[in-house]
Amino acid sequence: MESFSKITKRELIVSEKLKRCCAFSFVYGFFFISEEENGELIIKKTIAENAKTFIEVASAPLKLNGFSYDEKKKEIRLNKGIARFSTIAEYKDNIFKCDNCIGYFLRALFLLCGTVNDPEKSYRLELIFNNENKRNSIFELLEELGFSPKSALRSGKYIIYLRDSESIENFLALIGAVNATFAVMNSKIYKEFINNANRVANCDNANINKSLKANEKYIEAIFYLIDNDKIDILPESLRETAFKRIEFRELNFEQLGQKFDPPISKSGIYHRLEKILEIYKNLKEEV
Repeated sequence: MESFSKITKRELIVSEKLKRCCAFSFVYGFFFISEEENGELIIKKTIAENAKTFIEVASAPLKLNGFSYDEKKKEIRLNKGIARFSTIAEYKDNIFKCDNCIGYFLRALFLLCGTVNDPEKSYRLELIFNNENKRNSIFELLEELGFSPKSALRSGKYIIYLRDSESIENFLALIGAVNATFAVMNSKIYKEFINNANRVANCDNANINKSLKANEKYIEAIFYLIDNDKIDILPESLRETAFKRIEFRELNFEQLGQKFDPPISKSGIYHRLEKILEIYKNLKEEV
């Protein structure tokens, strides 16, 4: 079974025709992740789907050339001169031209170095870099976009992560992962529903336990009167209340009052039971 992260990445494979500026932004996301080696830029650990997308966007809309893909090594190799800009500041001045450009740039980053947890289990989205300076540049960019990213160092890798559902929703929406965004939203709604249901259930259980505990003293008094043949000394109204109390022990005062014809108010039930308790105490003192 595919992970949520892989499903999300499949959704992000570019299939639509991009504006020229957005296409450049997407391709420069690949360039940003690249590493220089022997005069070439190498984009490592690039799965075939991502490489195909890069090649299609770079070759057709942008008419770039001078790169190759090694499927065995999962590497894209390209002439260093293709990437004219290398910093986020330069991208802002020369590459990001419309409101969607940064989203396509970050989409490329996520495809290459991102991962996101299944929202049904936990909320966490990561971008993983080999280079600390590149991590820091993206960290600052995300802050400028209104995110509150966190950073970490793990096994020699430089991590940016988001761990609250709202930030993850906003990031996925920004990079165009619509289905994944709705999955996170639906998961949050479901969890809130379950949590609310549990709170209501816990509250109900607490009220039931409280009610049962409060009833114990009345039940004890009523059974004392029955066991000692004193129940008949109660007026008819109190006697009826006593029998209904032991018959419907799980009901609260308001519910118990509805068992009478005509119904009795909650305060009426309370006063009757208190009167029974008073009679019981007086009898106990006489013994």
